[in-house]
Amino acid sequence: MTGDTRLSPPIWNPGAAAAWCLVFGIMFGSWIHMKNWQVLGKPDKAAASKRWLIGSALLFLFSFTLAFAKPESLSGSLGRFNFIFSLAALVAWYVISAREQIRFVATTYGKNYQHRSWGTPLLYGLLVLVGVGVAGAIAGIIMAVVSRAA
Repeated sequence: MTGDTRLSPPIWNPGAAAAWCLVFGIMFGSWIHMKNWQVLGKPDKAAASKRWLIGSALLFLFSFTLAFAKPESLSGSLGRFNFIFSLAALVAWYVISAREQIRFVATTYGKNYQHRSWGTPLLYGLLVLVGVGVAGAIAGIIMAVVSRAA
């Protein structure tokens, strides 16, 4: 471990990335970790993070589609299953993938590394959340109009 931050590539704090997943989901953390692995020169680890990114995106799309295809299912057992499965996926990602990067950075650099700013990723995360909310509202309005017309 070195005290000179100039010897490390600029990366986002991997522990903070994992914590931000509680707000923005696994896609956010796996993307941050993928980018970190790339600049750390670990393409195999970056590829694994990319697989988590793709898998979490598919999980999100399934959940989003389910919410609008069967909105009544969200309050029942299917909604509880969806929540528990998503939470289990988050825990699995942390244990299988995220923790490895957190440990790697801690043992290699400690706290002495070039920290990348969180401004842009957090702004993008917020924009995605707003976009999903707007898309959900539009889909809800369309579903209401279609069901009234039927």
